[in-house]
Amino acid sequence: MCGLLLAGCGSSSDPAASPAPSGAPSATTTVAETRAEMCGQTRGPDGALYVHALGTTKVDCAEAMRVANAFGPQIAMAKPATVEGWNCTFPQTPGMLARCDSGDKAIGFFSSH
Repeated sequence: MCGLLLAGCGSSSDPAASPAPSGAPSATTTVAETRAEMCGQTRGPDGALYVHALGTTKVDCAEAMRVANAFGPQIAMAKPATVEGWNCTFPQTPGMLARCDSGDKAIGFFSSH
């Protein structure tokens, strides 16, 4: 009986039986967005910050670094700011110190590579 029960549980792995996506990001989507292309480093309140391009639309690294260099000195104040048209905030995402968004483009600031 136990073996039959296990066989029944295994049949739910059929991709056709999977629920439709809810629109919420999966763990792999979150990881991919959290650590997208690294564009460079900028100075932060406690040393170097690693600047990563995020979001669904690719951010040009030159633009990302321009925003990062303008926003980097303001991070120590821990207050949301608008920098060169980008809305910069302090999300609760583990490992991400700050984030700037402009439409569907985003830049993340991390304390470790």
